[in-house]
Amino acid sequence: MDGKWLEDLKAHMPLVEAAQRVLEVRLGVVRDRLPQAMFEADKDIENVHQLRVATRRAGAALRIFRCCLPDKEFRRIRRRLRRLRRACGAARDWDVFLANLGARLARARADQRPGLDFLLGYGSGRRAAAQELLSPQEKKKPLAWEDWTQHTLKSLHHPAHDGHLHQLRDLARPQLSALVQELEQAAGRDLNQYEHLHQVRILGKRLRYAMEIFESCYGPAFKDEYYPAITEMQDILGDANDSYVAAQRLAAILEQVKTVRPKGWERYEPGISALLRFNQRRLPQKRREFEQWWARWQESGAEAAFASLIT
Repeated sequence: MDGKWLEDLKAHMPLVEAAQRVLEVRLGVVRDRLPQAMFEADKDIENVHQLRVATRRAGAALRIFRCCLPDKEFRRIRRRLRRLRRACGAARDWDVFLANLGARLARARADQRPGLDFLLGYGSGRRAAAQELLSPQEKKKPLAWEDWTQHTLKSLHHPAHDGHLHQLRDLARPQLSALVQELEQAAGRDLNQYEHLHQVRILGKRLRYAMEIFESCYGPAFKDEYYPAITEMQDILGDANDSYVAAQRLAAILEQVKTVRPKGWERYEPGISALLRFNQRRLPQKRREFEQWWARWQESGAEAAFASLIT
């Protein structure tokens, strides 16, 4: 169970009841994914990835229903989710790196193999170290997430300063409208600067997770047409992010090899440099692919129709 869609969530559901249901599911998925990510990561790399996604969905739910939580409780559970998400992120980045490296090895030239073999050993070591950063998160308190979840659910209350918020649908319009506006502003910036492109990716991810919560507040097109479109955008930006992270990592590794092995680094250089060039080329390619996607999104009228739908 990934908890993506909540079939029993309804637009007219009282806000606190909706918040309780969403957070119960989202935090429950984090709790259920923890053992697999901590103790079975070597069986399936998706275990860590699924836990990372679960922490992101739970974090998105917290932001959405912040008005129903005391500030202290909101900060407490958000801090724990962020710490766990970052631990997962370190491990997941190396998983992606190693997966792409394996694909590269399968078709590498003979002169590139020593460098790629070196990267395989180096990356495997860093991945093992990243797993150790993840494991201590919950080993000392294996049942802590259940306690934290129950404490968070019990602290939910009706928004004291928002008298117009009574049902889930009352929250949908302001939340989604704000996210769409922020996404439009971010997409209009200079995307040649990676930090701007990365911000588009973050906002798109938040919009996607919010759509999963507010799906019951809209008609079939919301889930069947617009959600897949936002997911497609996220896939493009995810590939761009993977190449950016890999390029930064490979450039640092190449410099490190030059320093540590000044007399023998030429043996590793062809393979490392080839992979570095590939990711350096792919990043602008994916940026252009996103720009083309965004232009189609606007020119087709989908952007305006979506904005009209949610408001």
